[in-house]
Amino acid sequence: MGLLKDTMAIGRADLTRNCLEEIRLWPGCETVERLGILGDLRGRFSVHVTDYGAAKKKIADRAIRCIQREKLRRYHLRLD
Repeated sequence: MGLLKDTMAIGRADLTRNCLEEIRLWPGCETVERLGILGDLRGRFSVHVTDYGAAKKKIADRAIRCIQREKLRRYHLRLD
């Protein structure tokens, strides 16, 4: 459980809102509408774009991978 000692707990709603704000800052991803967060019992998670809006899929997927990597270094998903 070393992962939980090095990172801060965050709720699914807060993580979704935070990631959505960040992806909308990327050029070409301003119209991304919805994200989905999948978590496991160890606190790890993955972020997926569920509604791209007018954004190009390739650009939005690249942006969310970068954002996910950054968030995994800082947070673990709180089990509610």
